[in-house]
Amino acid sequence: MNKNIFVTAFQAMPNKGSENYVGFYIVNTLINKGYNVYLYTPLVNQVEIRNYFQDNLPKNLFFPKINDSIMLKIFKPDPLRYSQYISNIFWELNIKTYLKYNDFEYDLYYHINPSSWWAYNGMVNNAHPVLLGPVMGYRFPRKGLWGYLKFKSFIFEIIRLLILKSPYALFNRRKIIKSSSNVLIDGEKNIFNIDKYTNISHTLSGIDTHKNRVKPEIPKVILSGRFVDIKGYPIALKCLKRIEKDFIIEIYGSGPQEQNIKKLIKKYNLEDKTIFKGYVDSRELATAMSSSNVFVAPYIRENASLMVSEALYAGLPVVTISDTGPSSVCSFFNSNLSKISEGTGEKLIEHLKKNVEYYLDNFIIENPKPTSNFDEDIVREVEKIINTF
Repeated sequence: MNKNIFVTAFQAMPNKGSENYVGFYIVNTLINKGYNVYLYTPLVNQVEIRNYFQDNLPKNLFFPKINDSIMLKIFKPDPLRYSQYISNIFWELNIKTYLKYNDFEYDLYYHINPSSWWAYNGMVNNAHPVLLGPVMGYRFPRKGLWGYLKFKSFIFEIIRLLILKSPYALFNRRKIIKSSSNVLIDGEKNIFNIDKYTNISHTLSGIDTHKNRVKPEIPKVILSGRFVDIKGYPIALKCLKRIEKDFIIEIYGSGPQEQNIKKLIKKYNLEDKTIFKGYVDSRELATAMSSSNVFVAPYIRENASLMVSEALYAGLPVVTISDTGPSSVCSFFNSNLSKISEGTGEKLIEHLKKNVEYYLDNFIIENPKPTSNFDEDIVREVEKIINTF
């Protein structure tokens, strides 16, 4: 008999934002492994998932009845909005209410909510057995990077700091540690300083995709990610401005800072080198990565970046900044595929420039050698828990 897994994911749209994509990817993996997946997710996600499958909705995918509260209808699951930090708290309360009145005994209760480890109270100690994650860390901009944030983003990071260091967040952290919950850590080392928690590299691509790499006629740099301050586009463009070589810049993404990015491109006289590709699906981006020299990711504040891990898995070298989430992700792969830039201010820009130039001069084709497999690690953990109880 197929095992029944209750899965809750506040963000689980198939094609909108990395956190949504991770949530849906895990759900799809469990479905393909033959588990009966009871996906408890907001109605807006359910609509997107049904549209994705169209007339081929898997027979082992079920949607338990959900009652969105008034607050959840206001604070919807949008990873591009800062309101997600509020909405996750309301989602926690929603889960707690569902479990209180649930009379169906599942073989596993799995909460996928990577960005908000501090909002896991809804399931912890309210069901058994429980699996949480992959849980991201709670990084903040490191020294020397705060100055690249605009006023609005600067204020948000201060508020975020207060939230994630608040008594409420610390209480949730202690509650997770003291509970019997099983936890997956997502590309961050020792977030909770608990050795028993499974640390997995955040990689979702296929095997041997690096073998598809083709050297471009003109060296190519990729910048990708939401057009927001924390993605560090001003840092990347300031660095690329100083490189006196023949190369192309392709920029993938969308977001509120698009016009500011275009102004910087004009300011730095990079218009003739730059191509705006806009938002594309993961398949098209993977194709672009296969014929590029380097992915520049000077992210100001990022946890376990899906974009960085996907680039590395495809064999695309990454240049990023020390003491950031992307640099942590790089540690899970072949060291020849990444260069970590140190320092602050002008020293950082020059170090980034030097590292980018290396990959522009050297087209790399190497096995990424990831230390783990995302699919296998999650399924292995699920099977271990189910077989134990």
